[in-house]
Amino acid sequence: VILPEWDAMVGVAQHTPHHKYNVADHTLRAVKNVKRDKILRLTMLFHDMGKPVVKTTDENGRDHFSGHALVSEEIARRVMHRLKFDNETQRKVAVLVRYHDYRMPVQGKYVRRAMNRIGLDLFPLDLEVRRADVLAQSTYLREEKLADIDGVEALYRQSLARQECVTLKD
Repeated sequence: VILPEWDAMVGVAQHTPHHKYNVADHTLRAVKNVKRDKILRLTMLFHDMGKPVVKTTDENGRDHFSGHALVSEEIARRVMHRLKFDNETQRKVAVLVRYHDYRMPVQGKYVRRAMNRIGLDLFPLDLEVRRADVLAQSTYLREEKLADIDGVEALYRQSLARQECVTLKD
């Protein structure tokens, strides 16, 4: 057994309008939605591994996964260390997993703040991760979610073109 953490995701239902697949099936679809890149594929593999740990169901039968990104990051770090991935791969994947579900208003100051938190080197990859995640979900609000990502990407490119300050160093 190479990845026992995968087994915990198999069959874990996601009773929410945003999802139509169980966690493992959603993950496979998300992996298929990103280009063939080691960092992106590993990120999509690990991005929801924390969901089985934090899953709760409310009185209406709707599932919630609060804090799953942080738990997923912890699992990703542990697994990549165990499998002897290089430190830079571990760092990049961990950051992308942590922020894969980070939503921000489509406004310049919030996009710049996200650029600072995620890092200028990883922000474009984060946009790809978010897009792949949305495409692996149900069609509920899909167009709005993709429009938000496109809006954030436009503001990101605008910020780069204007050479706006994103870090204290800048």
